[in-house]
Amino acid sequence: MFFLGKKLSPKGYSIKLSPLEFMILLRGYQSEKVGISGYDLINELNKATVGLWTAKSGTIYPILTRMKQKNLIAIFDVRSELGPSKKVYKVTDLAKEVIEAMVVDNFKPELIFFENYLDFVVNTLMKISHRNPESKVNLEEVKTALGLFQVTIENMQEILENAIVDQEKIENDVRVCMKCNGEIDNLEANFCPNCGNKLDE
Repeated sequence: MFFLGKKLSPKGYSIKLSPLEFMILLRGYQSEKVGISGYDLINELNKATVGLWTAKSGTIYPILTRMKQKNLIAIFDVRSELGPSKKVYKVTDLAKEVIEAMVVDNFKPELIFFENYLDFVVNTLMKISHRNPESKVNLEEVKTALGLFQVTIENMQEILENAIVDQEKIENDVRVCMKCNGEIDNLEANFCPNCGNKLDE
């Protein structure tokens, strides 16, 4: 969906977002507590697009300004001990609602889309290699890349399994330390009795 260039409109909201605007909100959502600077945002976007597209300040900053006008982004000046203050961008409560609605409503078709796209890319590479053995396609590299992708999926599944267990414990009024995953009987404890980690409020 994000690569088709169409506007995205979450259910229940009269807001339309470009794929790039949505990616910006996602990055802000992931850094909602401390916010993110424009410089770091640009670096994060370039890391995510791995050279397929390059985010530049002349593109990103005007978008951030427009998103502020739509009440999706708030801008703060944060003082730095090492130099002058810098602008930090945080998603608003409205933006959080929009992101959550978009992700919850679309995560299944998004995963199917990526699965289909991956299948298309791999099969196309094999076809090119078969039709032209002199092509630059290296099927061993393709296999290695798929192996790394599989490892990433397995890691995500493990994280999800732990999150499911934690969720069940929370529903049963059992606190869990995010560092050691140990159970904490004292619901008012400030530190984990198992590893000493400071617990979230």
